[in-house]
Amino acid sequence: MSESKFKGYIPLLVVAIVASVITSVVVTNRVFPDRVDNLATAVATTAALPLPFASNTTSSIALPSFADVAEAVGPTVVRVDTERVEQFTTGDPHMDWMFRGLFRGEQVVPGTGSGFIVSPDGHIVTNYHVIESSRKIEVTLTDGRKLRAQVIGGSKESDVAVIKVNAKNLPAAQLGDSSKLRPGDWVIAIGNPYGFDHTVTAGIVSALGRSIDDGAGNTLATGDLIQTDAAINKGNSGGPLIDMQGKVIGINTAIIQYAQGMGFAISINSVRDVLSEMMTRKTAAESTDAPKPWLGIWYQQLDENLAGYLELPDANGILITDVYKDSPADKAKLQKGDVVREINRKSVTPNMSLADEIGKMKVGDTVLLWVWRDGQRIYVSVKLAAYPDEEPDLR
Repeated sequence: MSESKFKGYIPLLVVAIVASVITSVVVTNRVFPDRVDNLATAVATTAALPLPFASNTTSSIALPSFADVAEAVGPTVVRVDTERVEQFTTGDPHMDWMFRGLFRGEQVVPGTGSGFIVSPDGHIVTNYHVIESSRKIEVTLTDGRKLRAQVIGGSKESDVAVIKVNAKNLPAAQLGDSSKLRPGDWVIAIGNPYGFDHTVTAGIVSALGRSIDDGAGNTLATGDLIQTDAAINKGNSGGPLIDMQGKVIGINTAIIQYAQGMGFAISINSVRDVLSEMMTRKTAAESTDAPKPWLGIWYQQLDENLAGYLELPDANGILITDVYKDSPADKAKLQKGDVVREINRKSVTPNMSLADEIGKMKVGDTVLLWVWRDGQRIYVSVKLAAYPDEEPDLR
């Protein structure tokens, strides 16, 4: 090749080399980003050209795995199934009286919640509202065992309760320090939402020191609630809220209906003293919450209309609409149509709940009832028994 022709190819050769280098940098940057800095320096010594994806790369932040914490704490979380008796009425006192043989004055209502074991000998923490007024409590452990539980203590104001099962060598959760929490900290909730046992959800602490209204105008846990976006649903109540060290820093207690990503837990520090006091009780007999005394009737609270219909002078009293077979009321010869006007010399006013009055007493106590029957005043003594495990037949 002649010298003149060779010189003519030089510009083309330079362009080709530069283009090749630039292409190599771009391709290398996209496939091997950790080499970009070195290549950029090398190219800078050859050609002062702007390079895409230069040295200002950012590294991604790895999200934590919650598996180890869930695996460690999971065996301490239990399912809590309850049964409670609620008074049933049609809403119309006259209908309740006329159809008293068809409508049952009480109905058994099942409930499900969560709890967590705090001692190897069977103490379990849950929400008070999970076990409130329950006549039967059953706990299901992670190994499948189903154990009857008794209430050791409870605080409606704090919405916490301690129940106990008869078992040994159980795995127990550790309580943490909720004062060390900060908004943005990772937390885990474990529970039994909608019957899906041992569901694990995760989120962050959204805020601290929250208060919410229970819908009835009452403030729940003023300034002591942890707000979190970890999914908390029906059935999670009473389960633990756990930090990344695997310690319980809250008791899941509430959600705001129709709101997403807003759950609340009672901070563990706010109820630590209450729980400690309850834990000192060795048996359910030391608690006023259990066992539940039972009278064994269905009844309708009087109002002025029903009192007038029954030709009573006032609306003080309850109308017995049915009696359980072999119940304390049955053994004391109480009957359908009886009107209980007084209990232990205390008038049964429209504002009084007979169930609450009976609930203040103990199994084995004797109550004196003033009963209005067929226009006559009679006194009946009834010895209270414990709620039966299964609902008995009507007389």
